[in-house]
Amino acid sequence: MTNEHMTNDDPTATTPVPAPRPRPSARFGTIFWGVLLLVFAAAMAVTVLPWFSVDPTTLALGACIAAGVLLVVAGIASVIARPKR
Repeated sequence: MTNEHMTNDDPTATTPVPAPRPRPSARFGTIFWGVLLLVFAAAMAVTVLPWFSVDPTTLALGACIAAGVLLVVAGIASVIARPKR
């Protein structure tokens, strides 16, 4: 038997599918610095707007509380989205 009559038109032939690569998780440093920069930008935006008069201490306290809540929610979402072992 010769190889000249063989073709790749076999409907039962399957090609191997590569396994999906695991998605890398977000690093804590990236999230921390992103939140810190967002808080700083929001603080600068609020102080520049003329129709707002906010005490800087209250603004800093509110920003810290908002950042803390955001980090806790992101952590919970990360745990829920993580595949079970």
